[in-house]
Amino acid sequence: MSSGLVVNRDFQALAPNFANAVRAALDECNRNGLDAFVYEAYRSQELQALYYARGRTVKPPATPVTNASSNLYSWHGYGLAVDVISRSREWSVPDAWYRSVSEIFIRSGCKWGGGWTRPDLPHFQWGHCRPSPSDLAREIMGTEGKEGVWREVGAL
Repeated sequence: MSSGLVVNRDFQALAPNFANAVRAALDECNRNGLDAFVYEAYRSQELQALYYARGRTVKPPATPVTNASSNLYSWHGYGLAVDVISRSREWSVPDAWYRSVSEIFIRSGCKWGGGWTRPDLPHFQWGHCRPSPSDLAREIMGTEGKEGVWREVGAL
């Protein structure tokens, strides 16, 4: 299997300030018995394309799992987003579990995807980021790399 199709959980691939916020939130979650861990951090273009196909050309599921056709349209592609699930129950937790986790992540400086029009309960991103990357973010990524984007959003 290509390494681009492997889920990445490496905190080294995250912006430093965001990685620190995620670590602090996870520590507090786990002190409170929430059994939370980062299922996915940085997402490659290969994996983003596979996720985009799910629910479109790849079935099941019956409905799409992401609207981002490229990792440059998701903060995961910039090292500024993570998906958090339960270590013991994985995806099989009630919405209330995600709400409890979100309260802690929000206090740590992150935003939660649970309040979106199409809620993404496991999704947390750096609090200074817009819901989705802008044209400016993609331009900076192309000229200065992810460190330029991290600097722009105060995550370096």
